[in-house]
Amino acid sequence: MFGYITDLQTVEPKDTFSLEAEGQDLESLLFHFLDEWLYAFSVEPFFTPNEINILEFDEVNFKIKCEGYGEPFDLKKHPQGTEVKAITYSAMQIKQHDKGYDIYVIVDI
Repeated sequence: MFGYITDLQTVEPKDTFSLEAEGQDLESLLFHFLDEWLYAFSVEPFFTPNEINILEFDEVNFKIKCEGYGEPFDLKKHPQGTEVKAITYSAMQIKQHDKGYDIYVIVDI
């Protein structure tokens, strides 16, 4: 998602931003997780991560804790890409396999 917003190679891991999300099922958890990251970018300090690490993932109670490493978005440093307006449930897919999950999400731009 942030790759649409800017060139992630220009984002340095100067700051850490912690985030938690929860849902009623895996789809709503994924939606809220991405929506919380979009909100973190949309309000001061316009945090832009170039890496996100999952610290806790509760597949039973549908909760996630993570940290993002990056910096505030700055037009002088970060090229402006496409604005992501919203996360959608449209055609959302989550496929579990032995090594984790494959996900497919459409964002509204």
